[in-house]
Formats: sequence, structure tokens, C-alpha cells
Amino acid sequence: MSKVKFIFCTHNHQPIGNFGWVFEKAYQSAYKPFLDVLSKHTGIKWNLHLSGILWEYLEREHKDYAQIVQGFVDKEKVEILSGGYFEPIMSSVPDKDKFGQIEKLTKYLKNKFGKFQANGIWLAERVWEPSMAKIFAQAGMKYTVLDDCHFANAGFDVDKLNGYYTTEEDGYKLEVFPISQKMRYLIPFSNVEDTIEYFRYLIQKNPLEDSIVIMADDGEKFGMWPSTYKHVYENKWLHNFLSALENNSDIVETVTFSEILKLRESSRRVYLPCSSYFEMSQWALPFELQENFENVLNRNTCDIETRKFLRGGFWRNFLVKYEESNNMHKKMLYISDKVECLKDDKKAFKKAKDFLYAGQCNCAYWHGVFGGIYLPHLRNAVYSNIIKAENCCNKSMFKKAFWNIFDINCDGQDEYLYEDKTQNIYISAYYGGSIFEWDIFKISYNLLDVLTRRYEPYHKTLKESIDKAVIADDNSLEVQSIHNGSIKVKELGLDKYLVYDNYKRASLIDHFFSCDIEYDSCVFGNYEEKGDFVSDKYEVKLVDVRKFLKKQAKLSLCRYGSVCGQNVKLVKEILPLTNGYHVDYSIKNNCSDNLEICFSPEQMFAFSSKTGDDVGNLKNVEIWKRYDAYLKIEIELKLSEKCDLFVYPVETVINSDNGYERTYQGTAVLPLLKCNIESGKEKKFSMETVVNFK
Repeated sequence: MSKVKFIFCTHNHQPIGNFGWVFEKAYQSAYKPFLDVLSKHTGIKWNLHLSGILWEYLEREHKDYAQIVQGFVDKEKVEILSGGYFEPIMSSVPDKDKFGQIEKLTKYLKNKFGKFQANGIWLAERVWEPSMAKIFAQAGMKYTVLDDCHFANAGFDVDKLNGYYTTEEDGYKLEVFPISQKMRYLIPFSNVEDTIEYFRYLIQKNPLEDSIVIMADDGEKFGMWPSTYKHVYENKWLHNFLSALENNSDIVETVTFSEILKLRESSRRVYLPCSSYFEMSQWALPFELQENFENVLNRNTCDIETRKFLRGGFWRNFLVKYEESNNMHKKMLYISDKVECLKDDKKAFKKAKDFLYAGQCNCAYWHGVFGGIYLPHLRNAVYSNIIKAENCCNKSMFKKAFWNIFDINCDGQDEYLYEDKTQNIYISAYYGGSIFEWDIFKISYNLLDVLTRRYEPYHKTLKESIDKAVIADDNSLEVQSIHNGSIKVKELGLDKYLVYDNYKRASLIDHFFSCDIEYDSCVFGNYEEKGDFVSDKYEVKLVDVRKFLKKQAKLSLCRYGSVCGQNVKLVKEILPLTNGYHVDYSIKNNCSDNLEICFSPEQMFAFSSKTGDDVGNLKNVEIWKRYDAYLKIEIELKLSEKCDLFVYPVETVINSDNGYERTYQGTAVLPLLKCNIESGKEKKFSMETVVNFK
């Protein structure tokens, strides 16, 4: 009689920048108890992948974890997979960094576990592109693990997948194991007997050949996902499952990936398209199409044959869906090239590379059922590490301050980058003449790392179910997959904050409001733009002021536009300062009628939290200051004349594994310059924004 060869694999990872208490909670609720239970089941073989980030944490805080794993290695009960050390989306980083990330983790595992040599590679979020077969093979990897939906996208019947498959690129071969989505959903959420029955079904279907089944998924689902600790450990699901595997050894045998490579030949050659696991393909779709796609899925819930032919989007389109993701990504590519110039300085090169690799950690670049790009501490960590890598280059190579002009974000338009040893100021003339990145090297921080408020399809679910929502409580609900969650909220009244911006958040966004604009209207987006300056193109020239101001140049941006139907010329000149910038505005009324208007150049600041914000409608302000205790800096805004200020936190509502919640993204500061400009006359106004270190 045939058997089921069962490959049980857990992937453990925490993103760079995640809170220490999250790492510790994951260890105490998932990673350690999982090992404890496995240690009591000596007949079980399993497979394990940890990101380098997590290995480092465990080495610092819980050395016994690696010691226990070493025991499994010595007894040949576990196979450890390599991967990108800092868990990047491999297709999104340069080839030189792909090799570097893989080599770093492979060497770490070899040094940590003696003679052990990793043969397999865990692919972050299983984001596959065909070109990676060559890269992985050249890096010494023999196999990787993808989802059965990758095969479905290539035209395979997933019910007939068995064993592993060979793909190639340019003649470089790589073996691919297909993960069973059915197993991912059964384990650990269904009864143990359901999985054993599924094994029996496979034997009946394939009586003459052993079936190979792979369950490879997040280790956090074994204790850290909502309600799973009680289910998996207190109610002994994992113990019962492993016992069932041992007690049914006549029909199921646990094996490692490498054992299967030795026991079986490849099932056939395959060529898989660009894809990821099914849920990721949903999340990668544009917002409207994502909602439509989910409606199609709901209509075909029981139509298994139809679902086989459905697929969503392509991971790289997160860089289109979220402009902030694209900005991070293109900044990373830019600094990756800079770092290569350090090759002759081995010490500086290694240090810069480690920072760069950390900045490639995938979690902040996209958004699905977890917070991802919506979590400021994850984005901050990415920027911080990239800026640190850049600072290594500055210390070794940088000679003088200068304006760099090129298309950094690959949108077809040149951006204007001011770079010196203290700061970067990135300006998009094409989008409102706005500043979209402001890096301060002393604190390795992008003070414009602010996320625009956008509609997400799950907002509709929240609105429709707000009356049925319950306060999130980890013990209040029965265990279930995060993909089938109930409506849980961290606070009541969240629907009030479902506000969406009609422009990208940045600094020096030039608004023209009616003079009676109200604070709440501004905060919740219930106002009318009277001008067309917010997101349209400005013409640019560099003005040489080297004779006066330390060999710097100011950037002059000009736009002829419309305000209340009247022709207006707006000029703003940006002059970099030390850790700051000065802006001179000129608003000229080119019409025959007087222009009574409220001009408001918006500033955005990505503080570490909203604690300390003096929010509201502030009256007669000439100097505004905000201290950030965590960053130990003070932002100081000086205005050329007194005016009112609107100051408010920009907050988003996100869904996560623990429920819906509000997340602070940054603080908007809008001076309200109310003026009556006569025909042919102009109004001048200036602002100075600087960082003071405390």
C-alpha cells in the first residue's frame, strides 16, 4: 500500500523595526512552545526557516532556541532552509544584493550549526519570477518552495500535483516543491482527524505511488495568531496532531525536502509565471479591482473548477498602488548603487551593505491582512537603515553639497535632490513642486515618511458591519484562520476616521481655500480646492546664490494656474539650510479683479507619535514648535507674518490580524494666509523649517 510522505515546514519571521515586545510575544507564544511540543515527539521530522533578523534576536535573548534546534539537526530530524537574510522580496532587489542576502544567511547557518549545509531557499512571500531560478542555482541552492496556485497559474491541475518539479533559467536548474493550500487552511484550524482523513483520501486516489504533500506556512499561526495559543497548546492541538502522525505511521511518514530529492526523481519540467500565494495576488490588485475580484470569488465559493482559473495581480504593482512603497524602493535601489562605490574600503562596504540589506526587508513595502506599509515603525526602520547605508557613503566619498537632477522614482519625470552631509531634500516639480522626502542624517530619519489616507476594500466591510463590531479580545472568539475573521475593532466609532485624501501627502503642497474654511472641514477633507496648484506641474530653474550663502543654490518653482477661475502666477523658491530649508512665496494676481483668498502651503511631519501634538485651530502664530521626545528633536516653523494654523494628525484605519484600528501617520501643519490681492499685484510670504537637536 502507498503512503503519504508529509513535509511539515514552518517559516518564522519578524520584520526589521518591529517592537521588542512583539518579538518576545512571538517567542513565548509560538516559537518556543512549538519546539517544546516537537521535542516530545521524537518520531517526527520537520523543516524550518527563520529569517536572519529573527536568528539574531534569538541569539541575543534566547540562546536555548538554537541549542534545541541543534539537537534536532544532530538527530537528522530537521532540515533548515536558507533565504534572504533580511527577508527581502527577492525579485525587488538588485541581483548583487540577492546573492549577498542569500550568502549571508547560508554562512550564518553553517557557522551556527556546524557542518550543516542549507540546500533549499525560502522565498519571502513566495513572490516568484522565472529569472530567480538562475540566481538561486548560482547561489548553490537546489530547491525552493512555492504554492500550488503558482502551478495553477501555469495551467496545472493542483489536485494532480505530486512530488517536486524542475524549472530552469538559461540552463540553470532549480527544483520546486508545491505547497498545498488545502493543508495551509486545514493546519492548525481544523480537527486533527480532518487532516488524517485527507491523507487517507490521497492514498485511495494514488494507491500505487506515494503521495507527497507539503504544508509550509507561517510559524506564527501556531500560537501567535488570534486565539491560536489556546487552541494549539492549551487544548493540545499540536500534540494531538503529532501523535496522530506517529500513530498512523502505516499511512503517513514525515520527511524533509532533501530526503525527497534523494528518494524521488522530478515529476516533470515546469515553467511558472510571475506569481505568489493566492491571497497576495488579491491584495496586489488596484483597490477597485481588488474589490471586484473578491466579489467574483464570493460568487464562486463552491465552484472549485472556476476558482482554479482565477488569479489576481502581480506583486510589483504594490509599487504603483502605494506611491510611498515606490519611493522607498527606488531610494533603496539608488543607495544600493552608491554602496557599490565603497568596494575598495572593505570595512565601510560591509557595514553599508548590512544596513542596505536590512532596508530591503519586505514587510513595509506592501499591505495585505497584516499592517505592512501602514505601520510607521516598519517604514521608519526601512528608511533608517537605507539612510545609514547612505551615510556610510557620505563619510567615505562625499565632498560638497549639490543638487542632483534625475528621475529617481521612475515616473518619467526628473526629480530634484538636494544632498549634503546633514540632510537630503527630495522635490517633485511634476507633483505640485512638493517635498516628498526629507532625510536627517544625524538621526537617520525621513521626516516626510507619511502615508496618504486611501480607501481599502475592507473599509466597506467595516462600514457595513460597524453595528455588529466587537472590541478585540484575543480570547473572545473561537480559533479561525485570519483569512476568515470576524469584525473586531480596537475602539468604537472607527467609521468616523474613514477619510480619504485626494492628493499625495507631502510638504509644500499649495492649497487655495475660501477664507471661511473650517478646521473640521480641512481635517476630514470636506472642502473645495479653489486652485489647481496641489498636484500639477511646476516649471523649475536653479538660482545661483553662491556669492552669498556657502556655495548653495536655491530651487525656483513657478506655475501659472487658476484660483477661483482667475489667472494666478505662483513662485516658490526653496533654499536649503543646515538641517532645514527656507521657502519664499510670491502670489501674483494676473486678472483685472481683486483676489480674496486663503493661501495655505501644507507642511507634513512624520513624528514618532502624535503624543505632544498641539492640534486644532491655532491663532496668530508666527513661530510653531513641536518636540519629539523619542527622536530628541524639535521641529521649528517660522512664518514671515502671523497667521492662523490648522494642525491635525493624519490617521488611517487599517485591518490586521488583531482587528481594525487607527494608526497615526504624521502631523499636518497648514498656515492660513488670508489675503486680498489687487489686480496686477503680488503677495509675498516666507517660511523657514529647521530641525533643532535636543
